[in-house]
Amino acid sequence: MTGRGLVVAGAGSGSGKTLVTMALLAGLARRGYRVHPFKCGPDFIDPRHHEWIAQTLSGNLDLHFSEPEALRARFDRQVSGSSGGVVEGVMGLFDGLVRGSSTWDIARTLDLPVVLVLSAQGMAETIAAIVRGILFHREGTQILGVIATRTGSDRHRTLISEALAAEGLPPLLGVLPRNEALSLPERHLGLCAPGEQGEEESARFLKALSSAADTLDWSTILTAFSPLQATGPRFPEFQEDSRDFTHALRKRTPPSLQGRRPLRLGVALDEAFWFYYPENLEAFEKYGIEIAFFSPLRDRRLPEGCKGLYLGGGYPERFSRQLAENRLMLGEVRRFCASGRPVYAECGGLLYLTEGPCQEGAGEETRLAGVIPVQYSVGERLKRLGYAEVNSGEGFLSKAPGSVRGHLFHYSRLSGEKTDLPPAFRHTADSKSEGYALGGVVASYLHLFFPSNPLWGEALARALGDARGH
Repeated sequence: MTGRGLVVAGAGSGSGKTLVTMALLAGLARRGYRVHPFKCGPDFIDPRHHEWIAQTLSGNLDLHFSEPEALRARFDRQVSGSSGGVVEGVMGLFDGLVRGSSTWDIARTLDLPVVLVLSAQGMAETIAAIVRGILFHREGTQILGVIATRTGSDRHRTLISEALAAEGLPPLLGVLPRNEALSLPERHLGLCAPGEQGEEESARFLKALSSAADTLDWSTILTAFSPLQATGPRFPEFQEDSRDFTHALRKRTPPSLQGRRPLRLGVALDEAFWFYYPENLEAFEKYGIEIAFFSPLRDRRLPEGCKGLYLGGGYPERFSRQLAENRLMLGEVRRFCASGRPVYAECGGLLYLTEGPCQEGAGEETRLAGVIPVQYSVGERLKRLGYAEVNSGEGFLSKAPGSVRGHLFHYSRLSGEKTDLPPAFRHTADSKSEGYALGGVVASYLHLFFPSNPLWGEALARALGDARGH
């Protein structure tokens, strides 16, 4: 099926999928095609890079979180009236095939062709063998073409193109050559935040990205998209000087709450806290919750009228000193937590509620909220990674029915003498406890995908309604 978009997939992580996705988004915008970006699998970082380029929200597509019918419905709703969607896969094309949640499964569910991204570093004609193996590994694999990354000379590109043509394989759609200007800096959780390398380097990157995108085979790529209809939604233009990578989250269009008494939820959003699924916020708003963003780094007060707080993940460990220096905000958060009103914190939000980093010489200059009586330390090794499904434990979500799904991904660990607090959740697989419940606070390392059980969003709304008297 044409006119609905494509999936960007690789043979594995590190192939350059995010860079190619960004190049496609930039090139499509410059050609008058307005598309919605998506990311397969549990990820908060790559979507912000999509949004940096596309100037619109990047949705989540994950068959662990959503049933196929729900996933198709969400995709169709978001691309309706636009030129289609650009979907970045997770890991390699077939990773997750056993549990039915691979990028290949998502491409099949959405009936979208695949642009295969392969690193050409250290090889040329051998790429043809890799493409053949991937193409015939599963019946029904649709490959629109190949984009090679980390190529060298023009001769390198020609060798790859000729090798694919000689074997009758999908064509080479272009290359993203080795270029320092096209590099994206990384840290322990993945890519750094968009634009983090500084204004000059960011401008250099965006210019190189646009130039690389112009060399792709657009005559073939555009067959996967529909020209923008005059009646379709208006998208912002691609801006090469855009620096605010949280703009898409901030500028979403919430549903009208006319005739309803809104339940205001303060949501932390800045350079330290930006790991959010837009689908979570959308789910909350369906229950009459009004989102009010605030910055724990810069703001001195919480948004007026908040009945609850949502402290998402991010990189608070990078900003522990700045967060600690904002004592007025820390005081606001401590008082709010003490009031018994609902506070939901996950991963980075959990760290913000601890005593702060456990390190030699640490003192008041790095002391955080101290609501959860533990400290944290960040190591070089991944502590936990993977999907999770949990039932409610204690706290304001204790009456949420059934289970909800999410994932864990963190390098930090907690330590302290008072870690026997009631659990926030219990894993369905083994009933092991997860996180802490303390008064109105529910905090854990889990990143929950609330639409996997909409009744949990309803439970949050009830808790906010119960807090109206405060």
